[in-house]
Amino acid sequence: MLDSVPLIEYPLYRDNNWQVSNSEFALQVEGVGDFLAQNGRLVTCKIMPDADPGWVQLYLNGQVLVALLHQRKIINFHASSFIYDNMGVMILGATGSGKTSLTVAFALKGSALLTDDLTPVIFNDDSPALLSLDRRVKIRAEAAEQLGIDAGRLTEAEKGTGKKYLTTEPAAEHSHTLDVIFRIGVGDVERPRFSEPTPSEGFSLLRSEICSWEMLAGMPATEEAYLQQLVRIVEKVRIIDVVRPPEISISDLCSAVEGYLNSLAG
Repeated sequence: MLDSVPLIEYPLYRDNNWQVSNSEFALQVEGVGDFLAQNGRLVTCKIMPDADPGWVQLYLNGQVLVALLHQRKIINFHASSFIYDNMGVMILGATGSGKTSLTVAFALKGSALLTDDLTPVIFNDDSPALLSLDRRVKIRAEAAEQLGIDAGRLTEAEKGTGKKYLTTEPAAEHSHTLDVIFRIGVGDVERPRFSEPTPSEGFSLLRSEICSWEMLAGMPATEEAYLQQLVRIVEKVRIIDVVRPPEISISDLCSAVEGYLNSLAG
């Protein structure tokens, strides 16, 4: 931690409270602190005296971590992931679509939870693989109640989020082959509807779910690398678009997705 954090001298792109170049990302958050991520490995910060420690950690585990991954050209998605019957599964979806609660539902049934909300994908011998992150899972209180999670396993998340942190066992595997991607959406359907997008649709779908894509406007080398990585993912991974009813229970959605996974395995 430093007394001051310098701004980037020659940013390639800037927003209201951050600046970015190929190897540096500077973020200023009023009431929290200033952060600088460099070369995919170094973070310096100046924390405001009255900053909530939870919010400091939230930014370090959020935009700052995403910037470090982008600097390393490790593509990362706004997604959760787990291992089901030796299949690596990634769940995409907008905030509130149910990706975390679905992932937790599988974890409670014995699947190994790999990531929550932020999912890096690496390449082993040109094959996409999920990179495990040992991070706490953040879940809505009503979802935790619906899943019957004991209150002793929950702690309060950052003030104002209305969420809880769930204690889970870290995955035994550092990485696992990415086999199936589900994108969860909400629509006017009576039961979950599954469909496979075309390769071009799958490419666009994945591109839209990359964490902080706007950051890449100042990172042309990373953006170019990601476009190539997206092509490889589309070529090698099964992508499934799921439309669920607005009021479906977590257990019913989990059962529907589990049935689809079993059909793929069969």
